[in-house]
Amino acid sequence: HHLSAVDSAWLRMDRPGNLLVVNAVFWTSEPADLDVLRAVIEERMINRFPRFRQHPGSSSVPLGRADWVDDEDFDADRHYRFVALPEPGGDAELQAYVSSHSGIPLDQTRPLWEVHFISGFRDGSALFFRIHHAIADGISLTRVMLSLTDDGPQDVFTEVTDPSATRNLVDATGWALSTGVGLARHPSRLVGLTRTTLRDSARLIHLATLPTKPKSVLSGAVQETKLVTWTPPIPLPDIKAIGRHTATTVNDVLLAALAGALGDYLIERGTPLPDVRVLVPVNLRPLDGPLRPELGNEFGFYFVDLPTAPMEPDERLQEMHRRVESIKGSPEALVAYGILAGLGASPKPVEDLGVAFFGSKGAGVVTNVPGPKEPVYLAGARVDGMVGWVPRAGDMGFGVSIFSYAGQVTIGFSTDAHLMPD
Repeated sequence: HHLSAVDSAWLRMDRPGNLLVVNAVFWTSEPADLDVLRAVIEERMINRFPRFRQHPGSSSVPLGRADWVDDEDFDADRHYRFVALPEPGGDAELQAYVSSHSGIPLDQTRPLWEVHFISGFRDGSALFFRIHHAIADGISLTRVMLSLTDDGPQDVFTEVTDPSATRNLVDATGWALSTGVGLARHPSRLVGLTRTTLRDSARLIHLATLPTKPKSVLSGAVQETKLVTWTPPIPLPDIKAIGRHTATTVNDVLLAALAGALGDYLIERGTPLPDVRVLVPVNLRPLDGPLRPELGNEFGFYFVDLPTAPMEPDERLQEMHRRVESIKGSPEALVAYGILAGLGASPKPVEDLGVAFFGSKGAGVVTNVPGPKEPVYLAGARVDGMVGWVPRAGDMGFGVSIFSYAGQVTIGFSTDAHLMPD
């Protein structure tokens, strides 16, 4: 159960100010049956994926990477929390609860996950997941969580299906996905991949020479306290219509809207910037096959500059489209994956320097994951909405997660309370 170099990198990136924990919330229209829900979690998550019964342990070789060690007295109840929201049990109360727990580290002497069963949310309930990034990347964990759902209210114990069509923000380019298939199916090619990426001097020089992010309300020393929120649902057909009318994509529209919102916020806080550089994860595993039992991380990333200068919305959208198009076909995502693997195989002080270096380049992380196109059910209750918050390394101050579900888009924001208290 040896940790891969990349998984080891994410495990060691944990800092008090930025934990590498994926947080996500599902909420249902009526209370979910807790007994059924626990049985589904045991069957489809704990028993199916060994990592949910294992925790990081000492390396079996001197100075080596940590091993995944079986928790000899594993008890799922240690990983469950049962809470009731205070009145009136609306979005504000749920967001406050999630915020209060987002900065709490997971116990590394136990499997690195927990599930909070939350009652008293509206007329239904909510499920709050916290899973460490060392277990798997966000795309894989989204598929794991969605595998707990069903297409109808009565088929809770049917054969597990993955109702999602998850793809990442720049995954639609097709390049990273098709190039990454060989790596995902043959992890032993990592050494060759690293050599290949190191030869790609142009992209390495590009990454190495990116200027440090400018000072603004988006950057600075991060602290333990985090804040989370999410938008009301936005109709996906409206976003698609804008894309068709302007010859752009849904991702372009959403990123342009985010850029405009950040630009307005920077002006309001007195630190306007022409651009805000964000890190965009890119999936590198084939999405047409089942998840491997060992899960793991197989993704790279791009740096994307969001145009935040004052401009007309249509001008901003076209500029955003141009910038996204310019990185299509770039090997930067695979170069980044090779760098992550190298950091994970290096002594921790070297990794710390690498994390600080890349953390100094981007202000935040933005990810976009399309979910099920039709409503799904959780332990017999219809899922009304879902949203997650992408973790971030180093001193990145905010994360934005765009999630589409059943014809609607919800955008989740996670910020450092010290940098962005509002």
